[in-house]
Amino acid sequence: MQKNYYVYSNDKCKIVVNKTPIWFEEVKVEGNHEKGTIFFESHDEFDENFGKSVKIELSWYQKVREEYYHAREVQDSIDTYNSINIVVTKKENIWLLSHECTYWFGTRTKMIRKGYYPSKIIHSVFFCEITGRVITIHFEVIRKYYLNYEKFIIEMLQSIICH
Repeated sequence: MQKNYYVYSNDKCKIVVNKTPIWFEEVKVEGNHEKGTIFFESHDEFDENFGKSVKIELSWYQKVREEYYHAREVQDSIDTYNSINIVVTKKENIWLLSHECTYWFGTRTKMIRKGYYPSKIIHSVFFCEITGRVITIHFEVIRKYYLNYEKFIIEMLQSIICH
């Protein structure tokens, strides 16, 4: 039996991902448990302009519970990414531990050095009441490889432990 996942843990940031696909590795960690970002990339190189075929950004920041409104936070993320030409195609709600989590799917075509790179995007937003953090996860995958990674990305998204 081949194992496809490993447990990613960062004690400094107080984040655990129980099902991190073996093809993703941590590239950079910024910040602490109150505000920060962890960057992951896949092992495979798409080309010299785009870089790795999958890029993941897991970010968080502190917010007071009384100031957090989930629907507004989700819509703000959609509006932000719409401004850089990402078209949202589908939106879903799930429960992640005891947190309401919304993730949406989108597409975009980037132009980098006269090359067009169509990509698919998954973006997730949820609020952890225990730690008081808004956590967002942003996945960007080259469209050509999206079906290869989709199942693993959803599993990774649903296995985050934030407290």
